[in-house]
Amino acid sequence: MTTRGKRLLIFLFLTMVIAGVGVYGFYFSNWLLIKNVSIAGNSRISEEQIRNQAQIQLDTPLIDLNSEEIITALLEINSVKEVEVRKGWPDSVVIVVREREPIALTDLSDGRYLVDETGKAFHRAGPDDVYRFVFAPNEPARGLAARVAASMPDYLTGEILRIESFNGRSATIILNNGRRIIWGDEFKSQDKAAVLRVLLRTDQGDVDVSTPEVPVLKAPAEQ
Repeated sequence: MTTRGKRLLIFLFLTMVIAGVGVYGFYFSNWLLIKNVSIAGNSRISEEQIRNQAQIQLDTPLIDLNSEEIITALLEINSVKEVEVRKGWPDSVVIVVREREPIALTDLSDGRYLVDETGKAFHRAGPDDVYRFVFAPNEPARGLAARVAASMPDYLTGEILRIESFNGRSATIILNNGRRIIWGDEFKSQDKAAVLRVLLRTDQGDVDVSTPEVPVLKAPAEQ
């Protein structure tokens, strides 16, 4: 056998040895098996709920971990907005969740819920949750109402009964005294708030500040 042939055989042998060691290391040794799952970013969601939903089996090969399947499973938790799953070599899995941030409250058939900027009613409200109340028939409309609620000026604190939207394009503010403020979309909030402060000095009538450059004070309906 030529020297070149011997070198080729040695190279093939070493390749097989390295491949065998790799397969053993990944699948049969204790070195690259999942031993720990760490969770970060959660506050309202318990670690136990995340672990149960993720269904990550300890002492299984880390290389076989399907991150996309775990992300899909965790996004089924209403309070989860985004998820990142990383392999922490040699033996760990790292789960980082981003929870939905509440900016409003709404009522569903089974109780009062927290609402985020997208209109998702994601978690039961507690006694300490004091966000503004919104009413809407679906998530897009609820999202607009919630974003408008979050932009309300301080001088209206305590004056608002609810904020409602039925089409996801325009929101209306209902005050405790029954006056209605047609707010429109969530844009130009500062301009609308400045105009509204002046118009509310009148005693009666609904107000339309959906176009703050051309506000409208509507006369109260005759009794």
